[in-house]
Amino acid sequence: MIPPAFIILAGLLAVPLLHGTGRKIWVTAVGAGGIVAVVLAVSTGTSELSFTLAPGIEMVLFTVDPVRAYAGMVFAGATLLAILYALFRDLPAVETMGILASGGAALGIVYAGDFITVFIFWELLALASLLMIWSAPGSGGSGFRYLLYHIFGGACLLAGCAITVVVSGSTLLGPVVPGPGYLLIAIGIGVNAAFIPLHTWVPDAYPRASVTGSVALSIFTTKAAVFLFVVTGGWGQAVAWMGASMAIYGAVFALLQDDVRRLLSYSVISQVGYMVAAIGVGTVAGIDAALAHMANDILFKSLLFMAAGAVIYRTGTSRMSHLGGMARTMPLTTVAAVVGGFALAGLPGLNGSLSKAMVIEAAAGIPYLAPLLIIAAVITVLYVVRFLYFVFFRTAPVSLNKGGIYEAPVAMLAAMTVAAGCCLLFGLFPFLLTALLPGGTYAHPFSSGYLTETAAVFLSAGLLLLLVRPLRFPGWSFEADIDRVYCAAGHALVWFVTCPLSGTTGSVNRMVSRITSSVTWISRNPVMATRITGRTFALPFVRALSDPASTNAYVAALTSMRERYPDEKLGIRGSGYGLILVSIIAFLYYLYDVLK
Repeated sequence: MIPPAFIILAGLLAVPLLHGTGRKIWVTAVGAGGIVAVVLAVSTGTSELSFTLAPGIEMVLFTVDPVRAYAGMVFAGATLLAILYALFRDLPAVETMGILASGGAALGIVYAGDFITVFIFWELLALASLLMIWSAPGSGGSGFRYLLYHIFGGACLLAGCAITVVVSGSTLLGPVVPGPGYLLIAIGIGVNAAFIPLHTWVPDAYPRASVTGSVALSIFTTKAAVFLFVVTGGWGQAVAWMGASMAIYGAVFALLQDDVRRLLSYSVISQVGYMVAAIGVGTVAGIDAALAHMANDILFKSLLFMAAGAVIYRTGTSRMSHLGGMARTMPLTTVAAVVGGFALAGLPGLNGSLSKAMVIEAAAGIPYLAPLLIIAAVITVLYVVRFLYFVFFRTAPVSLNKGGIYEAPVAMLAAMTVAAGCCLLFGLFPFLLTALLPGGTYAHPFSSGYLTETAAVFLSAGLLLLLVRPLRFPGWSFEADIDRVYCAAGHALVWFVTCPLSGTTGSVNRMVSRITSSVTWISRNPVMATRITGRTFALPFVRALSDPASTNAYVAALTSMRERYPDEKLGIRGSGYGLILVSIIAFLYYLYDVLK
């Protein structure tokens, strides 16, 4: 059969040739075709498409197992969801190709069975994301920084894959053996997964894309990294602690944002941290929890990006301090945002509570890991409540011109309805999702223990809102991140290169030039050069000790010698010079013999 990735990637080739309604119909059909291909892939079982490039170098373009079957359904459905949301306007060719290429690349990574194929689709995903970023006006700098990060990550991944292939003797994808390749692959995947401190491309790039581009970006890059962490396996507790740091770091910075899309971008980092922590636990329950949260985060995070995009599309602003009252002018968008927000916060009955319960339960196997994730959950409730209140429920500020603000377009509402419906469906009937998990782990989102824990999380967040007064007011924002350190280090490096290093290099060059010139000058007539040098050094003593007439005569003779240099041939007379030369050679030979 034809791999689903190839169907979508082939479909995007026709996008530049179509326009208007024809392009919308074609793109929707391509997205639907991807889902059909994924369903057929699951039904065919373990079919495989592979060929051998050389002895020991095998490329597996398509293979199916329970993990891939699950992830394929998730990414194919997310691709169609992103396409449906984008249908509210005439589809720009470049951005539409970026969305399709992202979906196709993600599916290529999912069904790849070797490191070579994974790397090819990995780079294609980076280029597709860059295409979506650069298609938005004013995103040149963010796109360039995104490119730098992913060139670094891709180089690490390629080097790690090469080392792993050499060590294992096989290109087939599988658990990575600890060693240099292990570390490089972890860094390479970690860039896409937004490991701290390699995360700053997320809040930098996502808000710069268009409202449709932000939705697609929130779906594919980080989640494809999560999937690759799952299939390469065996990462250990260091990865689990990295996940916990991501969960808290991302949640704290989301709380400090005024721009709604920067807030949601940091939320992506935080929620991917939950997945990474679950993977680091290393158990079957942990892997299932990561995969479940990956699917749920795609649903509620894309839903929130959709709602935020609809508000930005209608109002022209993304600042919470400039927004308010959207519940009156955009009631359906408000409902979608509330569903997505409380699913993100982990409210029982919504899909976020299902996978968060699984992650926290799996994290109990590592001391102190679960409490850190619960702390991140408290902060998550805080920034979700701030987002919903300031954008939708508080009184609209005077600066917001409410005239002409209408409900979101039908295509946007349709996509938000699908995502919100899935959040409710999986939240109320958890088995619909857990039955698809490869490990068969069952969730307990309605157990008394988890309900008590959730109540404590929401109560703690409520108390913090009452006690910490600034949390109840919009406008305060902290947008500086660790990239300021990178910028300072870059400026320091430029200063060092242009000032001290350049000055030192110039001095060394001048000194070498002088030495070279002196040697060249001496070599033209060594005997005469020696006499001129000796007379030059003696000149101060002559001036100090001789009368003016003698001094003038000495200076005149020295000047004459310099003018005749190097043409005058001076011979060496007498046997004294020969004796001196022989003595010097004998002395040097003696030193050599002693040192030897």
